[in-house]
Formats: sequence, structure tokens, C-alpha cells
Amino acid sequence: RVTVTCDNDQSGPMISVADDGPGIPADQHDRVFKRFYRLEQSRYTPGNGLGLSLVAAVASLHGARIELRDNTPGLLFRLVFPATET
Repeated sequence: RVTVTCDNDQSGPMISVADDGPGIPADQHDRVFKRFYRLEQSRYTPGNGLGLSLVAAVASLHGARIELRDNTPGLLFRLVFPATET
């Protein structure tokens, strides 16, 4: 199951995506944003390891930060954009 939420708090607007899949081990969180990097468990499924590196590049262009957290089971992926004054 995948859940997508949008929220806005003092740190700024954010988009969160949570799932109940196998997750990403904490020691791999920084590595998954490198081009062509794939976790061992995903090496035998289709893909090339570019998805999260593209997300990181677009997030950087918008000044957003990316957070990865354990969702037990699964992963919580969050994009947090800079707060703006209205």
C-alpha cells in the first residue's frame, strides 16, 4: 500500500510518500540518491537506478530537502520545500 500526503507547517510545504514494502536500510539512505545505485534486493528486477537521483536533482533545484525514515514496515519519503512568506 502507498499513501501520499501533502502538508504545510513551520518548516514549509511538504509531500510525503509512505509504503509498507521492504524499506531501505538506514545505512543505504545516502547511497540510493547516487546515479545507477541499486539495492541488492532490487538487482534482479527491471530498472536502472536513476529514479531517486533524478528526484534529488529536481529537489535541489527547488531548494527542497529529502528525508527518508523507517515506516515499519516500509519507508517514508518526504520532500520538504523552503517556507515562503505570504
